[in-house]
Amino acid sequence: MNALIIEDEFRNANRLRKMLVDIDPEMHIDGPLETVTETHQWLRSHPAPDVIFADIRLSDGVSFDALDAVDNHTAVVFTTAYDEYALQAFQYNGIAYLMKPIEEEELRATVDRIRDMKGSSTQPDVNAAMLRDLLANLRQGGTSYRERFLIPYKDGFEVANVKEVSHIYSEYKNTKLCLKDGTKYTLNMSLDEIEQQLNPNQFFRVNRQFIVAVDSVAGLKSYFGGKIRVRIRNFEDLEVMCSRDKAPQLKAWLNK
Repeated sequence: MNALIIEDEFRNANRLRKMLVDIDPEMHIDGPLETVTETHQWLRSHPAPDVIFADIRLSDGVSFDALDAVDNHTAVVFTTAYDEYALQAFQYNGIAYLMKPIEEEELRATVDRIRDMKGSSTQPDVNAAMLRDLLANLRQGGTSYRERFLIPYKDGFEVANVKEVSHIYSEYKNTKLCLKDGTKYTLNMSLDEIEQQLNPNQFFRVNRQFIVAVDSVAGLKSYFGGKIRVRIRNFEDLEVMCSRDKAPQLKAWLNK
């Protein structure tokens, strides 16, 4: 079986690859592809895989936009930490929708199901037509993103609007939400989970530790080796390092 992984988080991609190899040591796995653009190019220049494991939200959009030309006989398995697309995904595919963190038993059952379908003479031709319908519904209805955080505080709760967020970062296994006025809160969520819930046009995962808001970026500084230091508005002592590999994505995100 030939598989393709579409995932912009290195750790998630590696974990998925390891589980797939454990399930089927003979499986050929390509990827991970990290962007919609990269996925478009790959699908046009390579033979269609048997199955695609696709994270829904990528750094430059949603994977639905990259899969409109997928081969009719390619199964698509959506993976995400946020379930707002669950109904749409099931309406589209009928193969699988796996919530992160992916459980190996669920993944094994999914692989077995796809293998059975591939060996069946009655394999349904669902992908192309249903994906076109899904894309139409998605674009017509718009995408829903998180608008606020309800945060436990002392003997009650406080509300932080997403528009007030400067950046979010991980520190000593804790996730910190930092507002533009300097207020900080601790969140009971991982950066991976939060990233899935934020509008990718407004927030960018600079590295494993930091997510920044677009209007909080004061500027960029070149660093050796092609890296970039991101200056955060109103936080003069804070500079967030961006790798050479991710720097082009960061620049494209800021240059819209």
